[in-house]
Amino acid sequence: MILRELRLKNFGLFRGVQRFELSPTGRNGTGKPIVLFGGMNGGGKTTIFDGLQLALYGSRARCSKRSGRNYEDFLRDSINNGVSPETGAGVALSFSIATNGVPSEYEVRRDWQVVEGRVKESVVVHRDGFPDNSITRQWSQLIEELLPLEISQLFFFDAEKIRALAEDASSSETLGAAIKTLLGLDIVERLVADTAVLQARLAKQAGSTEERAGIEELERSQAALREDMARLQTQRASLENDRLRAETELNAAEEAFSLAGGKHVEERKARKERLGECERLIEELEAQLVTLAATDLPLLLVPDLLDLAAEQDKREHSAATTTVVRDVLAERDEAVLTKLGTNPELPKKYLRIIADVLAADREARIGAPRVDERLRLTESGRSHLLHLRERRLGELRGEASRLVDRLTAVVQEKEDLARLLAATPQDTDVGAVIERLKEANQVYARLNEQATQLDEQIAAKRVELGAVERRLQEHLEAQMKQGFNREDVARMTERVAKTRTTMQEFLKRATERKIDRLSATITESFRFLLRKRTLVKRIFIDPTTFAVTLYDNAGTALPRHRLSEGEKQIFAISMLWGLARSSSRPLPAVIDTPMARLDTAHRQHLVERYFPKASHQVVVLSTDTEVDREYYEQLRPALARAYHLRYDEQERSAVAEEGYFWKD
Repeated sequence: MILRELRLKNFGLFRGVQRFELSPTGRNGTGKPIVLFGGMNGGGKTTIFDGLQLALYGSRARCSKRSGRNYEDFLRDSINNGVSPETGAGVALSFSIATNGVPSEYEVRRDWQVVEGRVKESVVVHRDGFPDNSITRQWSQLIEELLPLEISQLFFFDAEKIRALAEDASSSETLGAAIKTLLGLDIVERLVADTAVLQARLAKQAGSTEERAGIEELERSQAALREDMARLQTQRASLENDRLRAETELNAAEEAFSLAGGKHVEERKARKERLGECERLIEELEAQLVTLAATDLPLLLVPDLLDLAAEQDKREHSAATTTVVRDVLAERDEAVLTKLGTNPELPKKYLRIIADVLAADREARIGAPRVDERLRLTESGRSHLLHLRERRLGELRGEASRLVDRLTAVVQEKEDLARLLAATPQDTDVGAVIERLKEANQVYARLNEQATQLDEQIAAKRVELGAVERRLQEHLEAQMKQGFNREDVARMTERVAKTRTTMQEFLKRATERKIDRLSATITESFRFLLRKRTLVKRIFIDPTTFAVTLYDNAGTALPRHRLSEGEKQIFAISMLWGLARSSSRPLPAVIDTPMARLDTAHRQHLVERYFPKASHQVVVLSTDTEVDREYYEQLRPALARAYHLRYDEQERSAVAEEGYFWKD
């Protein structure tokens, strides 16, 4: 399926006729799959999202702005405020899809207006460019075959709302129905159900009056239980709407509580205790610094004096050495001259020459100037000075720096805590907000309890229904074993029973096989998009209940409430992507506000790994903080076209422009 064009007329925020080309470009229409809509909050993104669904499904569309209203009121409120209700509004969607291998072009047009206080809606469906009255009359059935409503929620999804699919335990039934339809398992289920009906019909034809009466009684019980289940499921769906509204109110109350400083009130005691700890820690750190100052630490203030002292000691030590050498040489020379003087054969003039040479040699060897001795350091003092300069003072500097940094951090924390405590409102200032939060919590808890009770009742009815169906099956099989007067009825009954048993076994094995592949695909998608690659090792979908369980590397079940908000959204998107990859239906993906709760790493993964590969056609509705300039440039190679949705304050309507928030 490829969406071609969406046309809105006076619908929601859009006044007049607005056309949006949605076709991907490139070879076979798959070269550049992404169509990007950019708009601020309130700019018309959700209106486009609702328009797509409304065009296809009409009164059954799960539009985000309907909020439980009846269809007529929703259509009336969807007419742009700038036009009269009598002028009306409309949506039209054209798309191409292949049925039985034959491609066809469809266009669904819905127009409505208010006539004498009532909303009048008209629907026209064109096929291959011509209006088709037969298709128009049967459109609800045809679209259910082309794109069932349950499946559409897995391809046309609001990322904020679809997250409930990943975290709500009661969603497994809805997920199961969608998986069966998407993977083609619903056809086998219908065949099994049809064989049961046929088997019952044949058994009643051939059995005795009493046997037929027993079968009919079981069938009445079966029908009554199914009606009870349908009623309970309807109540559960209605309650779910109330629960979601209560959750919205609870979130609003929590936000008001936060804005009013309620969290600060809750944290006041802990902050006071921490403030006392900071004061005690400051005293300890200051005492340690005082102790450290009583050591050699102050010498760090006069490094130049230490350098001068070391240089002076070096000169004094050198001068002392020179004096010793001079004395030794003088003694040597005197001994030499004395020895030579005892030789009578040596003339006196040669002795004087030798004396002069030795004196010159001493002066040449020891020519250092005299040094004024001021320090006169001993070897122990000299070693201590060397140790100070090369090691000790460096250690003292590091220890003092660590203490000062720690003291600075604690002082800063103390000041921050003092400011927070000063700004924290008193309990009386947030009393009304606390009361609202308390009431919202109570309502939400009560509705959750009612939902749990209904779920338990539905489960009990399902067990009871299963028991009745088994008894009915036993009666039918008993009828078959007893034999019938008419051989053709007996033969048909036997074959129907065998077909049903075979199809049930086939359904079980096919479900297990397909669910196993689906679980692996979803696991692969989740690990591919998730920032924490080691968080989840495996995702398992129960082939009977369709409950989803996550397992970590140790093989332990990971509760979904331990996932962050962003991880839950990535999980939901991974489930949808895995379903799309496992499905034989090539359907487009329409994603509203895809990255609102995601951090930078997860956004990067979606831009790089998901959007270009999510489907052959991907329509993304985003704000400028989700797909910014950097992400836009990364998406450009896969971008077919982009639209900027701008709200005009003067016209009080949304305006669509080619390009994104900035012009290429």
